[in-house]
Amino acid sequence: MLIPPGKYIDATSDFGFKKLFGCEPNKPLLIAFLNEIFIGKHEITDLVFLKNEHQGEDKNTAKVILDISCIDNQGNYFLVELQSTDQRFFKDRCLYYSSRFISDIAPKGAVDLWKYELPPVYLIAVMDRFSFEDSLPGQYIRRVSLMDNETGKEFYHKLGFIYIQLAAFEKAEEDVKTGLEQWLFIIKHLSKFVDIPSFITKPIFKRLFKIAEVAALTKEERMAYETSLKDKWDRQNQLDFAVEKAIEKTIEDERAKAALAIENIARNFKALNVPVADIAKATGMSIDEIERL
Repeated sequence: MLIPPGKYIDATSDFGFKKLFGCEPNKPLLIAFLNEIFIGKHEITDLVFLKNEHQGEDKNTAKVILDISCIDNQGNYFLVELQSTDQRFFKDRCLYYSSRFISDIAPKGAVDLWKYELPPVYLIAVMDRFSFEDSLPGQYIRRVSLMDNETGKEFYHKLGFIYIQLAAFEKAEEDVKTGLEQWLFIIKHLSKFVDIPSFITKPIFKRLFKIAEVAALTKEERMAYETSLKDKWDRQNQLDFAVEKAIEKTIEDERAKAALAIENIARNFKALNVPVADIAKATGMSIDEIERL
């Protein structure tokens, strides 16, 4: 059953996402989530969290701050990002972040002995309220890698981008089937639940709901959570306002174009000596307006 936010934290807020997936005590949640994303490709049994801030090489190089970065027991690196609203160069930023991360983990010093062998690096972006425009209808997950354009086969398997588009995930509770779908349904709707959903049977999900209780937060966590929610709502309000103004501007422009087109028609009729009264009836313009043309 879904209700307005209250009992559980918002998993798509910055605080909520990092609380559930980005801290050592809750590491099993991230392991379980990643295993569902990479099912059949990786089986993660342990993770080590890494530093999330990567300084530029000089003052002219932008600093990279990741939401979550970690390495598993097999040497695979995972960069997990939450993106609440659309960004013009979001794909570019994902590529830049992963490239900077790879550069940072490359050996330093005696590079002449290094053979340029890189570890697998995957960037997982959880996109809250937007999808890429070129996505297929209902496509809530996109897996991107370097491909051979001629054969359509994967060319390089150690760099991957996985985009989870929550806005496109519209399954109802009764339609949720797979483990990944359960994760996405919970992440998207967590703050609206009053009771644990009926499909929840795995212990890991019961653990998540216990951790996510707002009542279980410390005073400091509660303040941080409220600040995070305010930031999220402010960003969304700014985006909604920008969209609203853009729509209004489009409507105004279309009205101006329509008015200009009518004026041109009236001007042409007038040049053909059509009676002003008839022009007024045909165009909806007043006689005074037509006479001023």
